[in-house]
Amino acid sequence: MIKNLTVCAVLWTSLSSSVFATTDGTAEITVNLAAPKWEFLLKNIASGETQAQLDSSESSFAKELQPLLAAQDHKAVEQAFSQRDIEQDSAALRQLRGQVLISLKQYSEAEVALKSALQLMPDLALAHRSLSMVYMVNKEYLKARTHLKKSIELGVADAQVYGQLAFVNLQLKQGASAIAGYQYALFLEPDNLQWKQGLLYALINAQAFSQAQALLEGMLMSSPDNAELWLQRGQLALKQGLSLQALSSLESALLLNDDANTTHDPNNIITLAQLHIQSGSAQRAIELLDNNLSLFLSKKSNPKDNNTRFEVQPIDQICQWLVFNQRWQPLEQLLTALAPYRKHTSSYFLSRFDVYRSKLALHKGNSMKAEKSLMSSVNADPTNGEALLTLAKLMHSKKRSAQAVQYYARAQGLAAFKERALLGQAQLEIDRQKYSDALRLLRKVIQLNPARQDVLANIQSLNNLVRNES
Repeated sequence: MIKNLTVCAVLWTSLSSSVFATTDGTAEITVNLAAPKWEFLLKNIASGETQAQLDSSESSFAKELQPLLAAQDHKAVEQAFSQRDIEQDSAALRQLRGQVLISLKQYSEAEVALKSALQLMPDLALAHRSLSMVYMVNKEYLKARTHLKKSIELGVADAQVYGQLAFVNLQLKQGASAIAGYQYALFLEPDNLQWKQGLLYALINAQAFSQAQALLEGMLMSSPDNAELWLQRGQLALKQGLSLQALSSLESALLLNDDANTTHDPNNIITLAQLHIQSGSAQRAIELLDNNLSLFLSKKSNPKDNNTRFEVQPIDQICQWLVFNQRWQPLEQLLTALAPYRKHTSSYFLSRFDVYRSKLALHKGNSMKAEKSLMSSVNADPTNGEALLTLAKLMHSKKRSAQAVQYYARAQGLAAFKERALLGQAQLEIDRQKYSDALRLLRKVIQLNPARQDVLANIQSLNNLVRNES
């Protein structure tokens, strides 16, 4: 009889993250973990009624395959099978054909071969296991689960089967089942890091944070130099609202990656910078961003285009936070560090950064520099409402009312900025004692936002002024 192949399949699952900063200084932060590499094996099983036997007529073909199988020459085995009509083969040969095709990553052909084996022998345990592997690779997890359960029912219940079933249940959002499966796999193979990693994810997904923390701390004791474990510790800390623990964990991961000369994930740099800002150590945040700005350079999607672009949205969010909280010194450092990358930055973000430069210049009392930055911002992106409003207010403060009205009018054409633009122009008209014009503008505000009680009060006051004038 031909010995069953040991076949390995590797799967990846995505664990992404992002940083969403808001103008009120709050943020939702997650850690970006490398996609885990899940490696599953198809092992040999004991002989029995759930294992197929070769027909006597296949013995000569089996002898041809033996040296090829021993050499793990799967391509040659496939070529040998291609000379045969699968309909004339026994369940054992059909099963072997399917395993070889899995090794060659020809999953659709493997599915056909394994299904045909099960047609002849529905309780062929290894065919069920192999078919589950095909479905796992194709992310057809419900089908994979069916065949894994069948394998267990047929008496094939080693750590690999339980670990694979736990993995499938985790993908199907069956947290409790995933936890139980990984725990049983660990019971059979207590030193298997993959089962520990899977159990950790399952516990985190089930929000069993105390159990996940205990498991993770034990894993770190065994592997204190594992940067990914420190990243996971940071992620777990964030889920529990433990910002300082998250910060220290991410710093440890950063240090370990530095020692290993490993490229940092730019999202994790942003996350760490955001945590430092929130904890009051803005200087360290700027240092992190300044030292790693090159990470945000990436090739454009067209592989024939050798130009680069600058991924700046997270940095933009941090600048926005710094402006909102009036952290002018770190803002200046960050904007200075960004200056050499202007040619790699889109016009949209160039416009936004110029607004931040104008805010900084206004803080320093340099209205000329602020005006220059704002004009540059509007030229780069004529739809930047923040730039238009800031420029309008600057013109207002300089008594250049006609220009201010012009920019307020442009901002009113942008839905997200219309209310603020109407209020700004209304204030300008009040300062110019054009109360009727101000009244008209404030009534438009109420049409947009009837809940503005403060505006209703101002309208009443202006009505009185207008009546007294008449």
